[in-house]
Amino acid sequence: MTNKIFKTVLLTSAILVLLPGCAGKIEALEKDIKKPEPSFRASMFELKESYALGSSIEFKMVILTDPRDSATLVFPSTCPAEFIVYHDGEAIWNSLEGAACLQMLNEVTYPPAETLNFSSLWNCTTSSWKGVNLGYYSVRGILLSNPPVQTAIRTFHLVD
Repeated sequence: MTNKIFKTVLLTSAILVLLPGCAGKIEALEKDIKKPEPSFRASMFELKESYALGSSIEFKMVILTDPRDSATLVFPSTCPAEFIVYHDGEAIWNSLEGAACLQMLNEVTYPPAETLNFSSLWNCTTSSWKGVNLGYYSVRGILLSNPPVQTAIRTFHLVD
């Protein structure tokens, strides 16, 4: 009888030791099976190589959603996108500087292959309203969703 109890205890102990390891593997497999996060492609649109110093420059960002699946994005505020201008690696202008954005969760579902357009006008000044000089500048567009979607940094030249 003692031998039978010993075997039962040993078998129960083995199951309790192995079960958590199996559960972890099952969870990992379930993650692999779950639908992946929707993909987005972000790009700056119609940005020229050079602009006249002092002119207004319109930045346009285009976001393309996954062509196969609808996508849901969560925005933490009423401001969906921003553009940041850089000079010598430092941010000198942000399109949302001084903007009033209500802090509220906003969930939006987009159909497959949706094209989202965002734009902002830069008047060649810094965030402190100082003028800028001739030279090379860069811009990046950011969709302020959770997680954010960013364009590649694009460079342009301010000329006479």
